[in-house]
Amino acid sequence: MGTWAALFGGPALSEAVQDYPSKPVRWIIPTSPGAGTDVTGRLFGLMAGESWKQAVVADNKPGASGMLGLDALASATPDGYTLMFMSVSQFIDATLLNKYTFEANKDFTPISLLASTPLILLAHADVPVINVAQLIALAKKQPQALNYGSGGSGGLTHLAMEVFLKKAGIEATHIPYKGSGPAVVDLLAGRVQLAYSTPPAVLQHIKSGRLKALAVTTETRMASLPDVPTMNELGYPAASISTWYGLFGPAHMPAELVEKISRTVRTTTRTAVNKDKITLSGIDPVANTPAEFAQLLGRERQQINAIVKAIGFKKEQ
Repeated sequence: MGTWAALFGGPALSEAVQDYPSKPVRWIIPTSPGAGTDVTGRLFGLMAGESWKQAVVADNKPGASGMLGLDALASATPDGYTLMFMSVSQFIDATLLNKYTFEANKDFTPISLLASTPLILLAHADVPVINVAQLIALAKKQPQALNYGSGGSGGLTHLAMEVFLKKAGIEATHIPYKGSGPAVVDLLAGRVQLAYSTPPAVLQHIKSGRLKALAVTTETRMASLPDVPTMNELGYPAASISTWYGLFGPAHMPAELVEKISRTVRTTTRTAVNKDKITLSGIDPVANTPAEFAQLLGRERQQINAIVKAIGFKKEQ
């Protein structure tokens, strides 16, 4: 598909960018409804729509660890009317598959890193442990008796749990789901005993007592969970793997359009009202520039490959 420059030419392109968006924007979320990425993606989509005074339509595309959503974005016209809100989990999976590069004007166009958030190590309420030490003792006493759910093979929650299990010297059976939403549903039902998840999807269940929070992956304790220790405190710094959420467009989007969209989401994210909304959901706003986001993605790719090599992590078929 052609770029705007090819379709409109220089002056027409600038005029089209000035008028953007003049119709609803498709906001792909590559997870199932109810997952942490979905909850957070809808929040940012709503804020963008309010700023643009235009409808932003959430379009869930779960499956294949987010690759179905990435495929949909890759085939979209680069006119700004199809964007994707995604997490580091899909980035990790694409990196492991060596399918997409996430470099500007290659497979996708990085627009802005919007927010970051820790992962929470969770246990179902019926699991007879109240801390990580007891979890390790239980797993060693009953090898392979525990199982854990993830948002999909090769994704962040799979990688994070495998890093923790390796460092702790214990085992648990992996049960992959088509998104973190279904994994949390089965954790709540007790069909799996353990999982990692982001705060937006599980804080309410922790506070209600349906789930136990055993540890968080932040460097310091979360304000909303002050009694939950960090992996650093517990002696597992390598397991301090957090997640981020970013906005992407298809490849070959005009730089002028990319900057306009990025500027909009950066500005709306930093308003006092929206910062409060974001923080209350358990995530930290970032909102950087396209260039800064592209640089971060390069560093992340190197770090992920180093972790994968260090623990012998493999995406399950």
